[in-house]
Amino acid sequence: MNWMQLAIELTREVMNSRTEAAKPTEPTDLGMALSQQFGLIDRQMDAIVQNLKAHNAKLERSIRRQRIWNYTLAVAVVAVAVIAFLR
Repeated sequence: MNWMQLAIELTREVMNSRTEAAKPTEPTDLGMALSQQFGLIDRQMDAIVQNLKAHNAKLERSIRRQRIWNYTLAVAVVAVAVIAFLR
């Protein structure tokens, strides 16, 4: 999975997991507007961070499995080399 697909997938998940379906009210001053926007950004970032942590946990498990496979394969290659050398 490349980075672009990951970004698209995370964006879709965040958009689908939105808790606010209704549009926020139009603020009359700039401070209120910025406050609402930063609140929205914080909520979205929390969801993205949570998804990234889950994705990283999956990657760590995959890497661990791959490392075990690599060690097993290396042992098998050494065993075959030793058997071939002893014959």
